[in-house]
Amino acid sequence: MVSAEKMKKVKVIVAKTAEFCGVDVVSVDYVRDYGQNVLRIIIDKDGGVTTDDCAFLSRSLSKKLDETDVIKEQYYLEVSSPGTDDFDEVPELG
Repeated sequence: MVSAEKMKKVKVIVAKTAEFCGVDVVSVDYVRDYGQNVLRIIIDKDGGVTTDDCAFLSRSLSKKLDETDVIKEQYYLEVSSPGTDDFDEVPELG
């Protein structure tokens, strides 16, 4: 796993890249999920996040993280939005 010191560096890279891409960082986590290392980044912005926003940040981050080589081990980069907590409009089942 990645040390706390390296995660601080990763978070700085993520924050700067997200600012460039016009999105806000909600969370950055490095986890082991289904036997794989995953750098999981949740983003948001006014008006909501699109798949294009996620893809743009993912491509930009991938390039920057590869250049800096902060994380030495193999991992998956996952960029997504926080989703919604508004379930009032979900139809009832049955």
